[in-house]
Amino acid sequence: MSIRWKLVIVSVALVFLVILATGTFIVYALRASAADDAARELSVAARHVRFNVIDDSVRAVGEDFELETAHGRYEFEGFFDEPFYAVSLDGMEAFIIRARPYPHQVVPLLTQGSVFNRAVTGALTGQSTFLAFREYPDLHGNDASWFMYAYPVFLRGDEAPDYVVFVRMSAEDFEMQMAVTAGILLFGGAVALGVAILFGIAFSVPLTKNLLFLNQEILEYKIGSEPIVLKGSKDEVLELAEGFNTISKELSDSMDILTNEKNKVEIVMYNMTDGVLAYSARGVLIHSNHACEQLLGVSNLREYSMNELFKLLDVELIAVEELDNMPDSIIRRGDKYVNASFNTYRDDVGVVQGVVIVFQDITKHMHLDNMRKEFVANVSHELRTPLTTIKSYTETLLEGAGDDPNFRQQFLETINAESDRMTDIIRDLLELSRFDDNRLEFNLEPDDLVALVTANVQNHKITAEKQQKELTLISEIRRADVLMDTSRINQVINNIISNSIRYSHEGAKIQVLIQDRAKFYIIYIQDDGIGIPKEELRNIFERFYRVDKNRSRELGGTGLGLSIAKEIMEAHGGRIHATSELGVGTTMTLRFPKMEDGLDER
Repeated sequence: MSIRWKLVIVSVALVFLVILATGTFIVYALRASAADDAARELSVAARHVRFNVIDDSVRAVGEDFELETAHGRYEFEGFFDEPFYAVSLDGMEAFIIRARPYPHQVVPLLTQGSVFNRAVTGALTGQSTFLAFREYPDLHGNDASWFMYAYPVFLRGDEAPDYVVFVRMSAEDFEMQMAVTAGILLFGGAVALGVAILFGIAFSVPLTKNLLFLNQEILEYKIGSEPIVLKGSKDEVLELAEGFNTISKELSDSMDILTNEKNKVEIVMYNMTDGVLAYSARGVLIHSNHACEQLLGVSNLREYSMNELFKLLDVELIAVEELDNMPDSIIRRGDKYVNASFNTYRDDVGVVQGVVIVFQDITKHMHLDNMRKEFVANVSHELRTPLTTIKSYTETLLEGAGDDPNFRQQFLETINAESDRMTDIIRDLLELSRFDDNRLEFNLEPDDLVALVTANVQNHKITAEKQQKELTLISEIRRADVLMDTSRINQVINNIISNSIRYSHEGAKIQVLIQDRAKFYIIYIQDDGIGIPKEELRNIFERFYRVDKNRSRELGGTGLGLSIAKEIMEAHGGRIHATSELGVGTTMTLRFPKMEDGLDER
């Protein structure tokens, strides 16, 4: 049922209740007033009968007195012999009932449907009794409504009444008046109800119209919509609309804030390098970011529950409530290593609501850890080899081999060479350590790169000629001023030229070429030596890395020279790069920034 008809029904019900209560009060008030008036009149009439009929008759005792009644003329003595007789009064019916000495004659009259009733019964007990609006037959036997009054008369003492004066008056006229009054009240009530219905409809139509309009606007409301405007309304509905507009504005502002925060979180989550998965306590995916799919190599993550995903990743998963105690898991996905850490989130009472899983790409860390382990193993191996040689030769000398001058000289030279090799390794390790800690200082000054390379080539020509190898220098420029630490750059050039001579076969040709570019000077050191496999090229600048470990040790390499060269070049703002083909040769490229760009580049 609509609120309009509810309002109409409520208003009509209120008017009806008011009319009903008022009409009832009026009817009962009129009846009570009529009964009081009738009681007074009947009481006066009863006393009139007593004083003017009974008392006069008693005073006339002993005289020749006759009483004319409605039934004829009776002598006094005959009057007392009758049980009752009627007395004519204006507008009333009056009866004198002898109470004694013939009660056996009175009682049947009271119980056989006569005009007498319990009002007389009450009067026989000595109490005046009034009854109103009682249905009893008249003298002709027709039922009618009456006001009745019975009055006891005591002549011979107070023990019991001698006579009862019974007086009654018709209430039919009053009943007719009451019927007319009730009709008027009903008509007035009907009119009032009709007016109430009209007023209710007239009042409820604009109210419900505004309410329906407000309801429709609320149903169609969207965040950011225009405020609701009610025309011609200045009541509580308008206050309700204004309240809704205030709430909607606050909601819109809150939604803007939440949207901004959500966008920020999504941007952060999207651009995170770590993968994030959020699951509910039932294992349903709530949130994931793009990095997660890339790290795990799994597309359409929403198609997998938490248990299904980790079964796919071959990770043993425990109950959600115990995930806080679950250690991190390392997952191998192709050539990647991914670390998975688990954290639950709970509500205010501590019940687990879900879990957030963070995936981190630890491939680089694993690679560095493997390099560290390999580095430690290489250092241990590189130092153990000369130490083993020194110890074995020393023990041989102590056992008596030193007595032979030839053996002693040979062993001591070997011990000295191995000691020098350990010294070189330790020196290079210390130098690399200074690079790592940024503790190595460079004395940068402008110097001629062409002159430095030329001098270095001249120094290696004798070594190359002894090994029947050809070392040449070609420079497209006469001078190349570079901001550099001359001794360090000489160390780099010396290391690379030495490697080219060392790892080239007999009769090989080594060429050093200097070129001028727009922003750089470039040095190419080319040889036609044994070359390096392509898959090994990216590793040659790693510490202790050797393509041919046995040949490198035989030729005296420590495996640290190119690592040091790379660190020095990068410290000068330059670059070192290698290209090679197995069995064809190797080209090392050194790029030096010119002085005008060197400081910025560095």
